[in-house]
Amino acid sequence: MDGDIIRRYRRRGPVWKALGAVGLLFAAGVGEVLLSGVPFWPAVALVTVLLLSNGWMALALLRARTVIRAGGITSYSALRVRRWAWHEVQDLRVEPAPQGSSLRFIVCVYDSAGRRHALPFVNDRCVPDLHAEAGFLRGMVAGGRGVA
Repeated sequence: MDGDIIRRYRRRGPVWKALGAVGLLFAAGVGEVLLSGVPFWPAVALVTVLLLSNGWMALALLRARTVIRAGGITSYSALRVRRWAWHEVQDLRVEPAPQGSSLRFIVCVYDSAGRRHALPFVNDRCVPDLHAEAGFLRGMVAGGRGVA
């Protein structure tokens, strides 16, 4: 299945450093809960919340990516996988990132129903020349539809 991968967009830089930071965050939170004298059941609840939230961050770091194959686009998030065959892609656009984001631009896919989906890690931080890459992806869409 990996043989037909044309492009893969992931987090830039070592994932293990980010996972280590998530682990340290969890350990610091658990240490704070245990050392602050919180009663047993609230402490269990707080540690559970910390475990779930930090587990979610770690899972997102490991799984989140966008993969371009000959058959279309696949977007992976922490728990969801979305696939669009080329004929289901209406448009690909470079758009300004949402307010408050550290990104400047992201790439969004518009499906045949007109719904907008931001593609993970197809942004100005992870792709050096985002506009050229978006042009390449538009060419893939056109080629997948059979349009020159």
